[in-house]
Amino acid sequence: MSVAITAYGVACKACVGTQGTSGFGGIINVLVWVLAASCIIVLRPLETHAAKQKAVRKEVSTKSIQSNSAPTRRPVGSPTRNALLRQPVQPPFDPSDKWERVVIKSRPGDNFGAMLTRLNVPQGERSLWERSIRRDIGTRPIPAGKEIHFYFAKTIFSARTGPGQLKAIEVDDSEALALSWERGIRGILFQRRERPFDVEVKTVGGVVDASFFEDGRKAGLQPALLSQLADIFTWDIDLEKEVRRGDTFKILYEQRSRRGQESKPLLRILAAELVNAGHKMTAIYFEKEKGQGNYYNEEGRSLARSFLRFPLEFSAITSHFTESRFHPILKTNLPHTGVDFAAQRGTPVRAVGDGIIVEAGWNGGYGKAIDLKHDATYMSRYAHLDRFADGIQPGVAVSKGQIIGYVGSTGRSTGPHLHFELYKDQQYVNPLSVDFPADESIEPGLQRLFESQMRTYLVELGSVPQS
Repeated sequence: MSVAITAYGVACKACVGTQGTSGFGGIINVLVWVLAASCIIVLRPLETHAAKQKAVRKEVSTKSIQSNSAPTRRPVGSPTRNALLRQPVQPPFDPSDKWERVVIKSRPGDNFGAMLTRLNVPQGERSLWERSIRRDIGTRPIPAGKEIHFYFAKTIFSARTGPGQLKAIEVDDSEALALSWERGIRGILFQRRERPFDVEVKTVGGVVDASFFEDGRKAGLQPALLSQLADIFTWDIDLEKEVRRGDTFKILYEQRSRRGQESKPLLRILAAELVNAGHKMTAIYFEKEKGQGNYYNEEGRSLARSFLRFPLEFSAITSHFTESRFHPILKTNLPHTGVDFAAQRGTPVRAVGDGIIVEAGWNGGYGKAIDLKHDATYMSRYAHLDRFADGIQPGVAVSKGQIIGYVGSTGRSTGPHLHFELYKDQQYVNPLSVDFPADESIEPGLQRLFESQMRTYLVELGSVPQS
């Protein structure tokens, strides 16, 4: 500003000094000096503002560098547990606190329209939701007692006015799938999605005193886990016959359950360690592709074979393959050409290998039975079934591990169990004595990923106390 005033003063003096010589030239000089003074007045604040902006940018840049050099530390959970529980579950809807959930159970003969009426949803709104639901799933009835989850915009709720605007509806369609409708800016969006699991990772360990299966149950292992463990090490050791007193076991497993089905969890062993007569055996679960997992030893070699050794999760072997056994029904000694696995009625039965269904129906004393041809050499039989799995009929191709039926007690049987037979070149063979070649190994490209996961699991196993 001082520069502008000085310039103006000089301009005035110039005007006075030139009046005597030329009036018109003096006027021109004054106008030039006034114009110069105006430019200085305008440009001076701009320079000041630019200087301030430069200082601000420098300060922000300095703070950014300081921030990058000393990042804020945030508390995190155990890295091991986080790795084990890496189960990203997308919530069914926006978990905004602006939503209010109302859960009601359906009545006999109920439908969505009736339930929306009970919730005091306005007629126009109700018609919009009913049309959307009919378009997506038709008019099928809702079973009585089913829980329906309604999500509303939060507001002051009363029996007279009801909740706020309906935002979403969710209902379980089956044990694995849920149906949801969510209101958005483009209307009501329908989704048929897999129901999320609640996952817990647990550990258990023990020392064998009487038998592996008995002491495993005492340590807290459920029958499904005992059967899985027997399946995992099936080609390395017979857990029923070869495990001796003083042997130890450690197991890391996950328990997966869905809302409302906590009493029927899905169990899967993630890692196991078995010490038999001083010899340690380790199994690590690893998925090469999502949902396609297998068990490997510490060197990355598969513990599996081209055939499963056991066709189901069982609690005990009640009868072995033998040339002579006293038949409990016929009351005479006869050859027992298979193995009997004790299991609860309805336990899933799996195909021990890839193959084609040859027979699936009633087979005399075998009751409901399935004959499965694997190749030119091997065939297997599954007898005394309660029922067949959906789609199982002659000519159908099945894969190793696929559920083909369910344990029952049909035919000549004294109680629920599976009678399993294996044929080699059309001759009976002992299913528990046949040895098949190893299945696969970890590829070099996946070796580092496998080793990282194995270290995580082994840390967990190392922390398991022996009971």
